[in-house]
Amino acid sequence: MNCSEKLIIALDFPSGREALTWVQKFIPAVKYFKVGSQLFVSEGPKIVRDIRELGGEVFLDLKFHDIPNTVFGATKAAMELEPFMINVHVSGGTEMMKAARKAVDQFHKKGKKPLLIGVTVLTSHSDESLSEIKINEMSSRTSRTSSRTRSHLWRRVRDLVVHYAALASKAGLDGVVCSAQEMGIIKKALGEKFITVTPGIRLEETAVMNDDQKRTMTAEAALKEGADYLVLGRSLFQSRNPLERLKALSFKISGGTNV
Repeated sequence: MNCSEKLIIALDFPSGREALTWVQKFIPAVKYFKVGSQLFVSEGPKIVRDIRELGGEVFLDLKFHDIPNTVFGATKAAMELEPFMINVHVSGGTEMMKAARKAVDQFHKKGKKPLLIGVTVLTSHSDESLSEIKINEMSSRTSRTSSRTRSHLWRRVRDLVVHYAALASKAGLDGVVCSAQEMGIIKKALGEKFITVTPGIRLEETAVMNDDQKRTMTAEAALKEGADYLVLGRSLFQSRNPLERLKALSFKISGGTNV
């Protein structure tokens, strides 16, 4: 894939009008766009069709997480929209993931079988937040704030992500959503063909306002680590000229060749 095929632009906007304006500006520099819960709840399935009519392809980022029968039905309904990628939460369990896999395989449009991706640990999570909700327990000794402890806590997040990735692979998913900081070990454990989709991608010089993502990486570094798809959102849209920054990034990460 060239860089335009690796970049996914996150359309985390409250209105379809604003989102579609950016789609029109960015095509053909990129062709993949992420529609998450805010935009989908605001605009409904029509926003997916509108993006596709403009020539874009949609990553339907609704993170299904429910009982297997409900996820089967939701995934079946999603196939009508012909996304190029959809996702479910790995923490929903193997039965749920297999239900989503079954729905994709049975109901995708001819020639339009989307990638089915599992969400591992949200990039907004740290070991401390996982401990708070009892996903991974920490002893009082490991809750100290020394650099040694921070390293230990970080390995705990990484291990949980890799465990979830292995579960996704066994359930037949095509890959996972993970932070770029964990994809190297996932590739090593599960093979290069197992897809990694990495949110929390940053433009090097751009500080992100209201940044709630803890595990981030620059686009160039993520590509060097072997990311298959980079999800770029606030860091891009909060830059001075998003379109020019996107073109410059595309040029740079494609080895100096325009997309």
